Amino acid sequence: MALFRPTYTDKKTGKPRQSAVWWYKFVLAGKPVRESAKTTRKTIAAAAEKQRRLDLEKNLAGVPTEKRENRIKSVASILKTYEQRYKLDHRGREQSILFSKGRLAHVNRILGSALLPDLSEDAIRAYITKRLEEGASGRTVNMEVGELSRAIGKPWSVLWPKVRKQEERKDIGKALSPEEERRLLDAVTDKKRWQVAGTIIRVALLTGMRSGEITGMRWSQVDLESRIITVGKAKTSSGTGRQIPMNDDLFAVLAAHAEWFTVKFGAARPEHYLFPFGKPQPTDPTKPTTTMKTVWNSIRTAAKVDCRLHDLRHTALTKMAEAGTPESTMLSIAGHMSRAMLERYSHIRMAAKRQAVESLGTKRKLEGVVQESVQVAKVIKVN
Repeated sequence: MALFRPTYTDKKTGKPRQSAVWWYKFVLAGKPVRESAKTTRKTIAAAAEKQRRLDLEKNLAGVPTEKRENRIKSVASILKTYEQRYKLDHRGREQSILFSKGRLAHVNRILGSALLPDLSEDAIRAYITKRLEEGASGRTVNMEVGELSRAIGKPWSVLWPKVRKQEERKDIGKALSPEEERRLLDAVTDKKRWQVAGTIIRVALLTGMRSGEITGMRWSQVDLESRIITVGKAKTSSGTGRQIPMNDDLFAVLAAHAEWFTVKFGAARPEHYLFPFGKPQPTDPTKPTTTMKTVWNSIRTAAKVDCRLHDLRHTALTKMAEAGTPESTMLSIAGHMSRAMLERYSHIRMAAKRQAVESLGTKRKLEGVVQESVQVAKVIKVN
């Protein structure tokens, strides 16, 4: 085996220069083989020479060999192929496609130029460290590395068995207080450019639907006459096709949106999306809006509310729980498969807890006892 970097004459200077790319040469069955390893790394070139020799020997023996261009791939090429296949396999699921693309964007940015043999456990740890330094959460990093492993075609535990997943936040969301909800709605009402986003926010607060379920809705799923929304493709099988009745507020919101849509695009056809694609304003009703990330950040900043878009779902389900809605009904509306999952979303807020414990007291006011307790509390606080 011989590895070398050939020299060539620089056309501009006329001086000899050495190539950065490694080549290999050997003799097999009396015939010389001299080819580029297509890499600047000597160790990879040695592996390429070994594999090339093995392929030629298999060919001589009549054994089918893998195409040469498939032997050594970059991370970028693997991700490109994976995204193409993912888009084909998930036709009609735009949110899922965007999710996968978003997870792999940072992987491609940081690891795209690396070759697959370079994806050692140390390389993955370095990636995780960099993303954490950039402010990514543990959950986000886990999803990115997990998506990379799926693109490669093997589980994380097989590819990098000693690389532990990052700790994920245990606070699974929050329910907005009535004051936060009011500020959020006031913010979208004050800005005309946020009209469509405001409608999406109101629908989320009035139904508990996921943002992807809302942005993916077509007019065929909205029955204003019967006041029923039929959810399309959802995250869970129990959520797909579920029906959610409209209360008066939701009916008013969607009726107003239908009027706006008709003025903007003409008749609302069944196949048209409620929230069309377009930037900064909707332009194409045959495509759904892709993401609310930018406008959502602007809205919550203006409203001075620290929450995620998904917390609107938490808020809606919490309000149902506080109103005493039966669990079976909440499960049907939310599209969950279990009570355990439902508990992740319903947060009994402090105001409701306070009201609950107040109901445990007697109706008769014990003025003396109350005043004495107040004095004791003051003494304890001072000491």
